[in-house]
Amino acid sequence: MAFGEIECWSEDGRLDSLVVFQPAALDVSSDEEAAAVGFSRIVTRVEAQDASNRLREVLGSFGCRAIDLVDFLSPADRVVSNTTVNRVFVRDTAVALGSRLVRGAAAFPARLAEFDVTHGALSRLMGRPEGDVEWASVARVEFGDVFLLGERRLLVNVGLRSDARSARDFVELAWEAGFEEVVVVRIPENLGIIHLDLAFNVLGEEAVLARAFLRHCPLRVCVRGQAARWESFEDYFVQRGRRVVTFEPGNTHPFLSNFIHLEQRLLLASEGAAPHLRALVRGLGMEVVSVDVEALEGGNGSVRCLTMPLRRRAA
Repeated sequence: MAFGEIECWSEDGRLDSLVVFQPAALDVSSDEEAAAVGFSRIVTRVEAQDASNRLREVLGSFGCRAIDLVDFLSPADRVVSNTTVNRVFVRDTAVALGSRLVRGAAAFPARLAEFDVTHGALSRLMGRPEGDVEWASVARVEFGDVFLLGERRLLVNVGLRSDARSARDFVELAWEAGFEEVVVVRIPENLGIIHLDLAFNVLGEEAVLARAFLRHCPLRVCVRGQAARWESFEDYFVQRGRRVVTFEPGNTHPFLSNFIHLEQRLLLASEGAAPHLRALVRGLGMEVVSVDVEALEGGNGSVRCLTMPLRRRAA
């Protein structure tokens, strides 16, 4: 059965539907294999599948429909996909911008085939003809680098995995999707931070969470019909009614910012990150629930990386 209408304008509206991808059929069984696929450690398929099952159970308990893309693979694609251990990090491969699905482009060689296969599965999910992926827009971006800020605003990082040379093309694509303001940040590549969601996230309408170094990264603000301008990181959010809550990962958890909103004041984080996140959001009236995905965090991603929202209700 094909999925209905896509609708995502923020990170914090009530989450109705999202895409996940169960782990591939291979273990990551040595340090050399882990290095080849970008994992931080050895991870067995059994422990990865257990973590994936827990994530789906928690999402379902809060009324969120989790669609597993494995059910939409063609037989030929399934053979390939079952060897791509990064497929669980489905967030990077595509994004719902408003009512438009945008396909991403892999910058890490180990993920090139995986992105193509995932896009084919998304095509089938959306009820398109076999192999037809031309219906979705394309951006040279991995979508761990993109945040929907609400009020038709969008934040994108052009850094380690998303192509800075294509920033203007992405801005134009966002405008076509109905966004009115696109803000571009560039995390220095020497920091080795794969995606923006390892350094930033939205905390409802009142605040954002950011690693402290981001205060040194000016933002390029692109508003439709106006000349682009620079704004400081913190002033940008303060001027729009959000305070910036800062953290240092060495004092907290490496995946502290890699959470999702189940609804405006309800966050889902990993068990390791949740206690630190609760301490930071205590004054914002937010609740943090957790799920044990430690095995999947061995692949250098957490709850946000493991989920691709398709429909959120307005915050």
